[in-house]
Amino acid sequence: MTLALVRLKRLADGGFARNVATLAGGAALAQFLPLIAAPLLTRLYTPADFGLLSVYVAWLSALAVIATGRYELAIVLPSCDKRSANLFGLSLAIAASLAVLLGVVLWPASGFWADLMREPALAPWLWLLPLTVGLAGLAQAYTQWNNRRQRYRANAAGRLAQAVAMTALQLGLGFAGLGAGGLLIGQTAGVAASLIAQALPDWLAGAAWRRDVDLEGMKAVAREYSEFPRVNAANALVGAAQDTLTVTLLLTMSGSATVGFYGLMMRMLKLPAALVGQAVAQVAYRDLAAAHAAGEPLAPQIRKLFVLLTLLALPGAIVMAAFGPALFALVFGEGWREAGEYARALSPYMLCHFVASPLGMVPLVIRRQKAALAFTVVGNGLFLAVLWSGLASGWPLASTLWALSAAMAVYFFSYFAWIYKAVR
Repeated sequence: MTLALVRLKRLADGGFARNVATLAGGAALAQFLPLIAAPLLTRLYTPADFGLLSVYVAWLSALAVIATGRYELAIVLPSCDKRSANLFGLSLAIAASLAVLLGVVLWPASGFWADLMREPALAPWLWLLPLTVGLAGLAQAYTQWNNRRQRYRANAAGRLAQAVAMTALQLGLGFAGLGAGGLLIGQTAGVAASLIAQALPDWLAGAAWRRDVDLEGMKAVAREYSEFPRVNAANALVGAAQDTLTVTLLLTMSGSATVGFYGLMMRMLKLPAALVGQAVAQVAYRDLAAAHAAGEPLAPQIRKLFVLLTLLALPGAIVMAAFGPALFALVFGEGWREAGEYARALSPYMLCHFVASPLGMVPLVIRRQKAALAFTVVGNGLFLAVLWSGLASGWPLASTLWALSAAMAVYFFSYFAWIYKAVR
Protein backbone atom coordinates (compact mmCIF):
# COMPACT_ATOMS: atom_id res chain seq x y z
CA MET A 1 0.00 0.00 0.00
CA THR A 2 1.39 3.39 -0.94
CA LEU A 3 2.15 6.06 1.59
CA ALA A 4 -0.72 8.17 0.23
CA LEU A 5 -3.21 5.34 0.69
CA VAL A 6 -1.96 4.67 4.22
CA ARG A 7 -2.45 8.34 4.99
CA LEU A 8 -5.96 8.33 3.57
CA LYS A 9 -6.87 5.20 5.51
CA ARG A 10 -5.51 6.65 8.76
CA LEU A 11 -7.58 9.81 8.25
CA ALA A 12 -10.70 7.75 7.64
CA ASP A 13 -10.21 5.37 10.59
CA GLY A 14 -11.75 7.10 13.59
CA GLY A 15 -13.55 10.23 14.28
CA PHE A 16 -16.60 9.63 12.10
CA ALA A 17 -19.05 10.22 14.94
CA ARG A 18 -16.97 13.12 16.29
CA ASN A 19 -16.83 14.83 12.90
CA VAL A 20 -20.54 14.27 12.28
CA ALA A 21 -21.26 15.69 15.76
CA THR A 22 -19.16 18.78 14.99
CA LEU A 23 -21.03 19.47 11.77
CA ALA A 24 -24.42 18.51 13.18
CA GLY A 25 -23.84 20.69 16.25
CA GLY A 26 -23.19 23.70 14.04
CA ALA A 27 -26.19 22.78 11.93
CA ALA A 28 -28.37 22.43 15.04
CA LEU A 29 -27.58 25.98 16.11
CA ALA A 30 -27.95 27.14 12.51
CA GLN A 31 -31.40 25.59 12.17
CA PHE A 32 -32.56 26.65 15.63
CA LEU A 33 -32.48 30.34 14.71
CA PRO A 34 -34.70 30.11 11.58
CA LEU A 35 -36.97 27.72 13.46
CA ILE A 36 -37.65 30.09 16.34
CA ALA A 37 -37.87 33.01 13.90
CA ALA A 38 -40.36 31.23 11.60
CA PRO A 39 -43.49 32.12 13.67
CA LEU A 40 -42.46 35.78 13.49
CA LEU A 41 -41.62 35.60 9.79
CA THR A 42 -44.99 34.08 8.91
CA ARG A 43 -46.64 37.05 10.61
CA LEU A 44 -44.35 39.65 8.99
CA TYR A 45 -44.60 38.22 5.47
CA THR A 46 -47.59 36.92 3.52
CA PRO A 47 -47.89 33.50 1.82
CA ALA A 48 -47.42 35.37 -1.49
CA ASP A 49 -44.11 36.78 -0.18
CA PHE A 50 -42.99 33.27 0.68
CA GLY A 51 -44.16 32.20 -2.76
CA LEU A 52 -41.83 34.78 -4.32
CA LEU A 53 -39.00 33.48 -2.13
CA SER A 54 -39.75 29.90 -3.22
CA VAL A 55 -39.54 30.85 -6.90
CA TYR A 56 -36.27 32.72 -6.32
CA VAL A 57 -34.71 29.90 -4.29
CA ALA A 58 -35.78 27.32 -6.88
CA TRP A 59 -33.91 29.18 -9.62
CA LEU A 60 -31.00 29.92 -7.29
CA SER A 61 -30.69 26.22 -6.43
CA ALA A 62 -30.85 25.17 -10.07
CA LEU A 63 -27.97 27.50 -10.96
CA ALA A 64 -25.94 27.01 -7.77
CA VAL A 65 -25.61 23.25 -8.24
CA ILE A 66 -23.61 23.82 -11.43
CA ALA A 67 -21.82 26.96 -10.23
CA THR A 68 -18.48 25.14 -9.97
CA GLY A 69 -19.02 22.66 -12.80
CA ARG A 70 -19.34 20.09 -9.97
CA TYR A 71 -15.54 19.98 -9.77
CA GLU A 72 -15.80 20.82 -6.06
CA LEU A 73 -17.07 17.27 -5.42
CA ALA A 74 -13.78 15.89 -6.74
CA ILE A 75 -11.65 17.90 -4.29
CA VAL A 76 -11.62 15.14 -1.65
CA LEU A 77 -10.73 12.34 -4.10
CA PRO A 78 -7.05 12.82 -5.16
CA SER A 79 -4.34 11.35 -2.96
CA CYS A 80 -2.08 14.22 -4.08
CA ASP A 81 -2.66 17.57 -2.36
CA LYS A 82 -1.47 19.54 -5.39
CA ARG A 83 -4.13 18.02 -7.64
CA SER A 84 -6.73 18.70 -4.98
CA ALA A 85 -5.60 22.33 -4.71
CA ASN A 86 -5.93 22.74 -8.48
CA LEU A 87 -9.46 21.31 -8.35
CA PHE A 88 -10.23 23.86 -5.64
CA GLY A 89 -8.78 26.71 -7.69
CA LEU A 90 -10.68 25.54 -10.77
CA SER A 91 -13.95 25.45 -8.80
CA LEU A 92 -13.43 29.01 -7.56
CA ALA A 93 -12.64 30.27 -11.06
CA ILE A 94 -15.72 28.66 -12.59
CA ALA A 95 -18.02 30.07 -9.88
CA ALA A 96 -16.71 33.62 -10.36
CA SER A 97 -17.01 33.34 -14.15
CA LEU A 98 -20.60 32.07 -13.97
CA ALA A 99 -21.60 34.97 -11.70
CA VAL A 100 -20.24 37.49 -14.23
CA LEU A 101 -21.96 35.72 -17.12
CA LEU A 102 -25.30 35.66 -15.31
CA GLY A 103 -24.99 39.35 -14.52
CA VAL A 104 -24.44 40.16 -18.21
CA VAL A 105 -27.49 38.08 -19.18
CA LEU A 106 -29.96 38.98 -16.40
CA TRP A 107 -29.35 42.59 -15.42
CA PRO A 108 -30.24 44.31 -18.74
CA ALA A 109 -33.53 42.40 -19.12
CA SER A 110 -34.76 41.54 -15.63
CA GLY A 111 -38.41 42.08 -16.58
CA PHE A 112 -38.20 39.56 -19.43
CA TRP A 113 -36.60 36.91 -17.22
CA ALA A 114 -39.07 37.49 -14.37
CA ASP A 115 -41.97 36.98 -16.80
CA LEU A 116 -40.30 33.80 -18.04
CA MET A 117 -40.13 32.59 -14.43
CA ARG A 118 -43.90 33.21 -14.18
CA GLU A 119 -43.33 35.71 -11.37
CA PRO A 120 -43.18 39.34 -12.63
CA ALA A 121 -42.80 40.61 -9.06
CA LEU A 122 -39.26 39.20 -9.10
CA ALA A 123 -38.06 41.76 -11.65
CA PRO A 124 -36.82 44.39 -9.14
CA TRP A 125 -34.84 41.74 -7.26
CA LEU A 126 -33.23 39.68 -10.02
CA TRP A 127 -30.03 41.70 -9.71
CA LEU A 128 -29.38 39.64 -6.57
CA LEU A 129 -29.41 36.30 -8.40
CA PRO A 130 -25.97 36.40 -10.14
CA LEU A 131 -24.33 37.64 -6.94
CA THR A 132 -25.93 34.91 -4.83
CA VAL A 133 -25.12 32.16 -7.33
CA GLY A 134 -21.46 33.22 -7.38
CA LEU A 135 -21.25 33.35 -3.59
CA ALA A 136 -22.95 29.95 -3.33
CA GLY A 137 -20.44 28.40 -5.75
CA LEU A 138 -17.49 29.77 -3.79
CA ALA A 139 -19.01 28.53 -0.53
CA GLN A 140 -19.57 25.04 -1.99
CA ALA A 141 -15.94 24.87 -3.07
CA TYR A 142 -14.79 25.91 0.41
CA THR A 143 -17.07 23.31 2.02
CA GLN A 144 -15.28 20.51 0.15
CA TRP A 145 -11.82 22.05 0.64
CA ASN A 146 -12.42 22.26 4.38
CA ASN A 147 -13.80 18.74 4.25
CA ARG A 148 -10.54 17.50 2.73
CA ARG A 149 -8.48 19.45 5.27
CA GLN A 150 -10.72 18.21 8.10
CA ARG A 151 -11.73 21.75 9.01
CA TYR A 152 -15.18 20.61 10.08
CA ARG A 153 -15.47 23.45 12.59
CA ALA A 154 -15.09 25.97 9.78
CA ASN A 155 -17.93 24.31 7.87
CA ALA A 156 -20.07 24.28 11.01
CA ALA A 157 -19.27 27.97 11.56
CA GLY A 158 -20.35 28.65 8.00
CA ARG A 159 -23.75 27.10 8.63
CA LEU A 160 -24.18 29.13 11.80
CA ALA A 161 -23.08 32.40 10.20
CA GLN A 162 -25.51 31.83 7.33
CA ALA A 163 -28.42 31.32 9.73
CA VAL A 164 -27.56 34.36 11.87
CA ALA A 165 -27.16 36.74 8.94
CA MET A 166 -30.20 35.47 7.04
CA THR A 167 -32.53 35.42 10.04
CA ALA A 168 -31.43 38.81 11.40
CA LEU A 169 -31.89 40.58 8.06
CA GLN A 170 -35.18 38.89 7.22
CA LEU A 171 -36.61 39.86 10.61
CA GLY A 172 -35.22 43.39 10.51
CA LEU A 173 -36.37 44.08 6.97
CA GLY A 174 -39.73 42.45 7.74
CA PHE A 175 -40.30 44.84 10.64
CA ALA A 176 -39.25 47.67 8.32
CA GLY A 177 -42.04 46.62 5.94
CA LEU A 178 -39.85 45.82 2.94
CA GLY A 179 -42.02 42.88 1.89
CA ALA A 180 -40.71 39.96 -0.14
CA GLY A 181 -37.46 41.83 -0.85
CA GLY A 182 -36.52 41.37 2.81
CA LEU A 183 -36.66 37.60 2.40
CA LEU A 184 -34.50 37.72 -0.73
CA ILE A 185 -31.88 40.11 0.65
CA GLY A 186 -31.64 37.98 3.79
CA GLN A 187 -31.08 34.90 1.63
CA THR A 188 -28.13 36.54 -0.14
CA ALA A 189 -26.65 37.89 3.09
CA GLY A 190 -26.74 34.41 4.59
CA VAL A 191 -24.78 32.89 1.70
CA ALA A 192 -22.18 35.69 1.92
CA ALA A 193 -21.77 35.16 5.67
CA SER A 194 -21.35 31.41 5.16
CA LEU A 195 -18.56 31.96 2.64
CA ILE A 196 -16.70 34.37 4.92
CA ALA A 197 -16.89 32.04 7.92
CA GLN A 198 -15.68 29.03 5.90
CA ALA A 199 -12.87 30.88 4.15
CA LEU A 200 -11.54 32.86 7.10
CA PRO A 201 -9.58 30.04 8.83
CA ASP A 202 -7.95 29.13 5.52
CA TRP A 203 -6.82 32.70 4.81
CA LEU A 204 -5.66 33.26 8.40
CA ALA A 205 -3.49 30.15 7.92
CA GLY A 206 -1.97 31.68 4.77
CA ALA A 207 -4.05 29.89 2.10
CA ALA A 208 -1.04 27.76 1.18
CA TRP A 209 -2.99 26.06 -1.61
CA ARG A 210 -2.36 29.12 -3.81
CA ARG A 211 1.26 28.04 -4.32
CA ASP A 212 0.11 24.75 -5.86
CA VAL A 213 -2.43 26.24 -8.26
CA ASP A 214 -1.46 27.10 -11.84
CA LEU A 215 -3.16 27.16 -15.21
CA GLU A 216 -1.59 23.92 -16.44
CA GLY A 217 -2.50 22.14 -13.22
CA MET A 218 -6.12 23.27 -13.48
CA LYS A 219 -6.28 22.14 -17.11
CA ALA A 220 -4.88 18.74 -16.14
CA VAL A 221 -7.40 18.08 -13.35
CA ALA A 222 -10.23 19.46 -15.50
CA ARG A 223 -9.47 16.74 -18.05
CA GLU A 224 -8.89 14.03 -15.46
CA TYR A 225 -12.17 14.67 -13.66
CA SER A 226 -14.21 15.69 -16.70
CA GLU A 227 -16.89 13.18 -15.74
CA PHE A 228 -18.02 15.58 -13.02
CA PRO A 229 -19.15 18.43 -15.34
CA ARG A 230 -20.19 16.01 -18.11
CA VAL A 231 -22.26 13.61 -16.03
CA ASN A 232 -22.62 14.77 -12.44
CA ALA A 233 -23.52 18.34 -13.43
CA ALA A 234 -26.33 16.96 -15.57
CA ASN A 235 -27.40 14.81 -12.61
CA ALA A 236 -27.44 17.79 -10.27
CA LEU A 237 -29.17 20.02 -12.80
CA VAL A 238 -31.91 17.46 -13.35
CA GLY A 239 -32.35 17.21 -9.58
CA ALA A 240 -32.54 20.98 -9.15
CA ALA A 241 -34.89 21.26 -12.11
CA GLN A 242 -37.39 19.17 -10.16
CA ASP A 243 -37.74 21.95 -7.57
CA THR A 244 -37.87 24.67 -10.22
CA LEU A 245 -40.49 22.90 -12.32
CA THR A 246 -42.52 21.95 -9.23
CA VAL A 247 -42.71 25.60 -8.18
CA THR A 248 -43.57 26.63 -11.77
CA LEU A 249 -46.36 24.03 -11.95
CA LEU A 250 -47.83 25.13 -8.63
CA LEU A 251 -47.52 28.78 -9.57
CA THR A 252 -49.27 28.24 -12.90
CA MET A 253 -52.02 25.90 -11.68
CA SER A 254 -52.59 27.02 -8.08
CA GLY A 255 -51.15 30.54 -7.54
CA SER A 256 -48.56 32.31 -5.38
CA ALA A 257 -50.25 31.59 -2.04
CA THR A 258 -50.12 27.83 -2.64
CA VAL A 259 -46.45 28.15 -3.59
CA GLY A 260 -45.93 30.00 -0.31
CA PHE A 261 -47.57 27.19 1.69
CA TYR A 262 -45.57 24.58 -0.21
CA GLY A 263 -42.30 26.52 0.17
CA LEU A 264 -42.63 26.94 3.93
CA MET A 265 -43.63 23.30 4.29
CA MET A 266 -40.57 22.09 2.36
CA ARG A 267 -38.34 24.42 4.33
CA MET A 268 -39.56 22.84 7.58
CA LEU A 269 -39.46 19.24 6.32
CA LYS A 270 -35.89 19.69 5.11
CA LEU A 271 -34.69 20.80 8.54
CA PRO A 272 -33.65 17.27 9.61
CA ALA A 273 -31.68 16.86 6.37
CA ALA A 274 -30.00 20.21 6.93
CA LEU A 275 -29.40 19.38 10.58
CA VAL A 276 -27.91 15.90 10.33
CA GLY A 277 -28.14 14.56 6.78
CA GLN A 278 -25.64 17.00 5.28
CA ALA A 279 -23.22 16.43 8.14
CA VAL A 280 -23.39 12.66 7.63
CA ALA A 281 -23.00 13.13 3.87
CA GLN A 282 -19.87 15.28 4.17
CA VAL A 283 -18.06 12.97 6.57
CA ALA A 284 -19.26 9.75 4.92
CA TYR A 285 -18.17 10.95 1.47
CA ARG A 286 -14.65 11.60 2.65
CA ASP A 287 -14.42 8.34 4.58
CA LEU A 288 -15.92 6.25 1.76
CA ALA A 289 -13.46 7.81 -0.71
CA ALA A 290 -10.56 6.95 1.59
CA ALA A 291 -11.80 3.37 2.10
CA HIS A 292 -12.32 2.90 -1.63
CA ALA A 293 -8.83 4.22 -2.38
CA ALA A 294 -7.43 1.76 0.17
CA GLY A 295 -9.25 -1.15 -1.49
CA GLU A 296 -11.60 -1.79 1.43
CA PRO A 297 -15.15 -3.17 0.89
CA LEU A 298 -17.85 -0.50 1.05
CA ALA A 299 -20.94 -2.68 1.53
CA PRO A 300 -20.65 -2.94 5.36
CA GLN A 301 -20.34 0.84 5.67
CA ILE A 302 -23.31 1.37 3.36
CA ARG A 303 -25.48 -0.98 5.45
CA LYS A 304 -24.61 0.87 8.65
CA LEU A 305 -25.21 4.22 6.97
CA PHE A 306 -28.63 3.15 5.70
CA VAL A 307 -29.73 1.93 9.15
CA LEU A 308 -28.39 5.07 10.86
CA LEU A 309 -30.14 7.44 8.48
CA THR A 310 -33.44 5.54 8.70
CA LEU A 311 -33.40 5.61 12.51
CA LEU A 312 -32.64 9.33 12.48
CA ALA A 313 -35.45 10.22 10.08
CA LEU A 314 -38.23 7.89 11.24
CA PRO A 315 -39.38 9.71 14.43
CA GLY A 316 -39.82 13.03 12.64
CA ALA A 317 -41.75 11.40 9.81
CA ILE A 318 -44.12 9.70 12.27
CA VAL A 319 -44.74 12.94 14.18
CA MET A 320 -45.41 14.90 10.98
CA ALA A 321 -47.78 12.22 9.63
CA ALA A 322 -49.73 12.22 12.87
CA PHE A 323 -49.77 15.91 13.84
CA GLY A 324 -48.60 17.94 10.83
CA PRO A 325 -51.66 20.24 10.37
CA ALA A 326 -52.02 20.92 14.09
CA LEU A 327 -48.30 21.65 14.50
CA PHE A 328 -48.22 24.12 11.60
CA ALA A 329 -51.35 25.88 12.87
CA LEU A 330 -49.92 26.11 16.39
CA VAL A 331 -46.46 27.34 15.40
CA PHE A 332 -47.11 29.51 12.34
CA GLY A 333 -50.72 30.58 12.85
CA GLU A 334 -54.06 29.10 11.86
CA GLY A 335 -53.68 30.46 8.34
CA TRP A 336 -50.82 28.03 7.71
CA ARG A 337 -52.73 24.83 8.60
CA GLU A 338 -52.91 23.97 4.89
CA ALA A 339 -49.11 23.79 4.77
CA GLY A 340 -49.33 21.20 7.56
CA GLU A 341 -51.67 19.09 5.42
CA TYR A 342 -49.03 19.13 2.69
CA ALA A 343 -46.36 18.19 5.24
CA ARG A 344 -48.41 15.20 6.44
CA ALA A 345 -48.87 13.95 2.89
CA LEU A 346 -45.18 14.28 2.01
CA SER A 347 -43.79 12.79 5.23
CA PRO A 348 -43.14 9.31 3.68
CA TYR A 349 -41.42 10.94 0.71
CA MET A 350 -39.21 13.10 2.93
CA LEU A 351 -38.24 10.05 5.01
CA CYS A 352 -36.95 8.31 1.88
CA HIS A 353 -35.35 11.50 0.58
CA PHE A 354 -33.48 12.02 3.86
CA VAL A 355 -31.93 8.55 3.55
CA ALA A 356 -31.20 8.90 -0.16
CA SER A 357 -29.38 12.25 -0.08
CA PRO A 358 -26.21 11.14 1.77
CA LEU A 359 -26.21 7.84 -0.15
CA GLY A 360 -26.07 9.90 -3.33
CA MET A 361 -22.35 10.34 -2.64
CA VAL A 362 -21.71 6.63 -3.26
CA PRO A 363 -21.86 6.75 -7.11
CA LEU A 364 -19.22 9.51 -7.03
CA VAL A 365 -16.84 7.32 -5.06
CA ILE A 366 -17.28 4.20 -7.20
CA ARG A 367 -17.47 6.17 -10.48
CA ARG A 368 -21.00 5.06 -11.42
CA GLN A 369 -22.26 8.54 -12.23
CA LYS A 370 -23.94 7.65 -15.53
CA ALA A 371 -26.17 5.08 -13.87
CA ALA A 372 -26.91 7.56 -11.09
CA LEU A 373 -27.92 10.12 -13.72
CA ALA A 374 -30.36 7.62 -15.23
CA PHE A 375 -31.94 7.07 -11.80
CA THR A 376 -32.21 10.83 -11.25
CA VAL A 377 -33.92 11.37 -14.60
CA VAL A 378 -36.43 8.57 -13.91
CA GLY A 379 -37.12 9.74 -10.35
CA ASN A 380 -37.60 13.39 -11.25
CA GLY A 381 -39.74 12.49 -14.25
CA LEU A 382 -41.94 10.32 -12.02
CA PHE A 383 -42.22 13.10 -9.41
CA LEU A 384 -43.30 15.72 -11.94
CA ALA A 385 -45.60 13.34 -13.84
CA VAL A 386 -47.54 12.38 -10.70
CA LEU A 387 -47.74 16.01 -9.55
CA TRP A 388 -48.98 17.24 -12.93
CA SER A 389 -51.45 14.37 -13.31
CA GLY A 390 -53.01 15.06 -9.93
CA LEU A 391 -53.32 18.81 -10.47
CA ALA A 392 -54.59 18.40 -14.04
CA SER A 393 -57.24 15.94 -12.81
CA GLY A 394 -58.53 18.48 -10.32
CA TRP A 395 -57.38 16.63 -7.21
CA PRO A 396 -56.71 18.69 -4.07
CA LEU A 397 -52.98 19.28 -3.69
CA ALA A 398 -52.86 17.27 -0.45
CA SER A 399 -54.32 14.20 -2.21
CA THR A 400 -51.86 14.64 -5.06
CA LEU A 401 -48.98 14.73 -2.58
CA TRP A 402 -50.15 11.46 -0.96
CA ALA A 403 -50.05 9.79 -4.38
CA LEU A 404 -46.64 11.35 -4.95
CA SER A 405 -45.28 9.90 -1.70
CA ALA A 406 -46.48 6.41 -2.62
CA ALA A 407 -44.95 6.51 -6.10
CA MET A 408 -41.63 7.93 -4.90
CA ALA A 409 -41.33 5.36 -2.08
CA VAL A 410 -41.27 2.61 -4.73
CA TYR A 411 -38.66 4.54 -6.69
CA PHE A 412 -36.40 5.11 -3.67
CA PHE A 413 -36.40 1.45 -2.64
CA SER A 414 -35.28 0.56 -6.16
CA TYR A 415 -32.53 3.16 -5.87
CA PHE A 416 -31.35 1.82 -2.51
CA ALA A 417 -31.21 -1.72 -3.90
CA TRP A 418 -29.13 -0.55 -6.87
CA ILE A 419 -26.62 1.25 -4.64
CA TYR A 420 -26.12 -1.79 -2.44
CA LYS A 421 -25.69 -4.05 -5.46
CA ALA A 422 -23.23 -1.60 -7.03
CA VAL A 423 -20.92 -1.46 -4.00
CA ARG A 424 -20.91 -5.24 -3.70
